[in-house]
Amino acid sequence: MVGQPLDAAEFSHEINAVLMKTLPFDGWCLVGMDPDTGLRTAHFSGRGTEQTAEMARNEALMRDVNRYQDLAVAPTPAAWLSRDHPAAKRSFRLNEILLPQGFDSEVRLVLRDRTGAWGALVLFRESGHRPFDDADVAVLCALAGPLTSSVRAYPVRALARRGAAPGAGLVALDPHNRIVAVTGEAQRWLDELVPGGEDQTNAEDVTRVLFDAAHAVRGPGPARATTCVRTVRGHWLRVEGCSVSIGAADVAVLLHQASARDLVTLYAVHHGLSRRESEILGLLVDGLASKQIARRLSISLLTVNGHLSSLYRKCQVTGREEIVGRLG
Repeated sequence: MVGQPLDAAEFSHEINAVLMKTLPFDGWCLVGMDPDTGLRTAHFSGRGTEQTAEMARNEALMRDVNRYQDLAVAPTPAAWLSRDHPAAKRSFRLNEILLPQGFDSEVRLVLRDRTGAWGALVLFRESGHRPFDDADVAVLCALAGPLTSSVRAYPVRALARRGAAPGAGLVALDPHNRIVAVTGEAQRWLDELVPGGEDQTNAEDVTRVLFDAAHAVRGPGPARATTCVRTVRGHWLRVEGCSVSIGAADVAVLLHQASARDLVTLYAVHHGLSRRESEILGLLVDGLASKQIARRLSISLLTVNGHLSSLYRKCQVTGREEIVGRLG
């Protein structure tokens, strides 16, 4: 469906163009997700919804219609919502967020494959236009495969870094997801998540990475509130949420540059590496030569070289220097 453009705005433009030819809409939002934690890793939109904090709360805490986590395990990963839906009256998202903005209908598609959910697409239609229905769901499902592949490959595409990465920054949030404090470096990281160009994602939209991490921290039981996000300038951002008790804040989200080691698991998941290939990639990042890897893993050098060939092919690189450079 979409290649691997270097620019985030170009990626957004191509997705928008393909969708508009296939299924008319008035607003849209495409998000990338960490299949392990469910945290947001990318955001693209055009005339999308407002009230970012409320949307995050709705998704995390409310039993609403067609939540991403429900569609991710449903037989059909897409569904519509409008005034005609049987559960319309009890949908907070429809009645309190969409309708007041003039959107009478939405259709959602979770982008999933056998390894997990990689993102979601949401299309909106304004009042006066035909609401989405089951026929539109079928159209979106036909796009699911190539769109999932595009979103899955997006963060790990070849992309040169521009300028120095921001330093470590911190954002503090209160229990209502109001931002209590944000450091200058944290704001620089957030600014690097806005695609720019024709894409209409704004600074408020990308704060969803903070809200999702905060809800994960506040959730019952052990929750992983950590993920890595590729910025529009090619840097890798690590998002880490943790509980605090500082003034009005109950959650702090640390934003800092991801290490090469942080990215090994991410690259392994995005490129479908085997357990042994992932292990070898980690040892490459640690600087071990092929003979040292063979000794460390108690396997032959020939076996190591076979795994390396497969690893390079899956990651679409020519060799050790290129893959280490991408992670460095």
